[in-house]
Amino acid sequence: MIIFTTNCSEIEVKNEFPAVNEVKSGSKFTIILPEDHRTGYNWQLSQDYNPAQIRQINEVWHGNDKGIYFHLEALSVGETKLTFISRKYTDTADIKHFIVKIVNK
Repeated sequence: MIIFTTNCSEIEVKNEFPAVNEVKSGSKFTIILPEDHRTGYNWQLSQDYNPAQIRQINEVWHGNDKGIYFHLEALSVGETKLTFISRKYTDTADIKHFIVKIVNK
């Protein structure tokens, strides 16, 4: 049971640019960003990544204390950059970059 749970769980990608985060092809991973809806600012994933390598599954907000979880899947071997923008209407408050290197299983 422990092996099954470990294999099915998503890994959390934490290291921002210039660090490189390594994930295995076919695996699912999560990027968690702080998001407090009382401020009016929300994180958005920019569509400038390679869609042949990464698929965005969904994003789930877990409250002001836990933030927003971006669930993604590594599709094919390679390297791409994920850009997240914190915005309120057209006002940009912050930008975060994550480099994801996808390796063979």
